Amino acid sequence: MAELTFTHTPPVSTAKAADLSAVFYREYALLARNRVNLIFGLAPTLVYLLLVNTSLGNVVGDIDYRGTTLPFEMFLLPMVLAMSVVSASGTTGMALFQEEMSGVSTQLWSWPLRRSRFLLGKILAGVSLVLAQTLLALGVAVVLFRYPFPVSHWITMLAALVLASVAFNGLFLAAAILIRDYRTFSVLSTVSVLVLVFTAPSVSPVEQLPTVLRWISVVNPVTYAINGMRDALVSGFGAAWPSLLVLVAVAAVTNVVAGRALLRRTRNL
Repeated sequence: MAELTFTHTPPVSTAKAADLSAVFYREYALLARNRVNLIFGLAPTLVYLLLVNTSLGNVVGDIDYRGTTLPFEMFLLPMVLAMSVVSASGTTGMALFQEEMSGVSTQLWSWPLRRSRFLLGKILAGVSLVLAQTLLALGVAVVLFRYPFPVSHWITMLAALVLASVAFNGLFLAAAILIRDYRTFSVLSTVSVLVLVFTAPSVSPVEQLPTVLRWISVVNPVTYAINGMRDALVSGFGAAWPSLLVLVAVAAVTNVVAGRALLRRTRNL
């Protein structure tokens, strides 16, 4: 009688690059195809850029910022960009809830996908979308208002913009993971945009803020995003690097917290 033998061949693992690119494409499509989230991310920015800037420009006039006199539209630009970053970052959190409510998260983790690649793809997709929306706002601003800043200052400002995008994308991603209720997160993310922006030196220098707001601005990460971009445009890297350093620290902390929380949450699916 012939002896039966069985062989087992393990499945071929997916290439790391292909695995990560697939996750990135999926996350980007999930974020970019939701027109409601895109509108909520862009609308506040365009309103402040087109209405607040033009309506208050003639009333406020020039502003003295660290020894430099700036027209109001130049002074307000970092605030508009920071608002765009904060508003767009909220969409990454909304995407998490959409995945779980539709059951996609459970289906996703039935596939042998490494959590580290999923996390990296989600972060990269979120940051790229935040940057895309903010750069669109910047392009509109440059077309409407001619800013006489040198190229080196623009490069430093863009570095501050990238760091702010990474920091706030991680912040809202961590909040969405730690807050389990969709409605609670939706309300908090909407309110937090206004609170974060207007407790920072957005429309006036920090010296002109009320005492309580001045204290709050010290621990408000939006303060360092606005000051970093404003100092970069006015004076260059030499004046902006302390704020950039704070943004690096905020980006590292928020994304580590978001990553650990996301990995812990996926184990319970």
